[in-house]
Amino acid sequence: MPRYSISVFIFLLLVAVFFYAGGTLHDPGSKGYSFTRNFFSDLGILSSQNIVSVVLFGMALLVCGLTFMIYFFYFMKLFNQNTTNSKLGKIGTLFGILGAIFFIIVGFTPHNYVHDSHVLSVHWAFRCFFLASSFLTFSIFRDSRFDSRYAYGYLIFAILIFFYIIVLEFGPSPRESDFALVFNVISQKIIVFVFILSVLLQSLGNATLIDNNKL
Repeated sequence: MPRYSISVFIFLLLVAVFFYAGGTLHDPGSKGYSFTRNFFSDLGILSSQNIVSVVLFGMALLVCGLTFMIYFFYFMKLFNQNTTNSKLGKIGTLFGILGAIFFIIVGFTPHNYVHDSHVLSVHWAFRCFFLASSFLTFSIFRDSRFDSRYAYGYLIFAILIFFYIIVLEFGPSPRESDFALVFNVISQKIIVFVFILSVLLQSLGNATLIDNNKL
């Protein structure tokens, strides 16, 4: 399910990019979508000229959020032992569910109307996924049913999210200069790409675990 949903998510974003009315932070009159100067959230800018992109962006985040709420809910069921390790795994999946909820909120809070709520949702989405991946790294490393490479996958994901949180909290404001805008936009693109790869890797790992009857 996560693999199919990621495909739908990417498709909806690409179509939203195609219909994007245009405009960047420093050049509101620019035409089309710039992969180095437009955030993904720009697709959700609410205006009469951009309504198609707004709907598609909201749908993409809704599909992504709902899928990962379900994904982490069922992932939680793999930690079915009454041990500290399983409890830590469950805590990790709960943070994953919270992160998914914040993703949905991001899709329905256009930053040109409710900027503070949008930014807050973005920050908490990544904070929750950082905590989720940190707890799951520790739990999976100690769980003999899982191949250790999946724990390393969560570890790398946690480290990269941590660095992106640093960028969000302490990096240059995209309003400062064109370089700062490009830096922030490219950082976002990288973390979303890493997120997609991580989900694909972990869903394959879970499928292998189930197929091998290691529950």
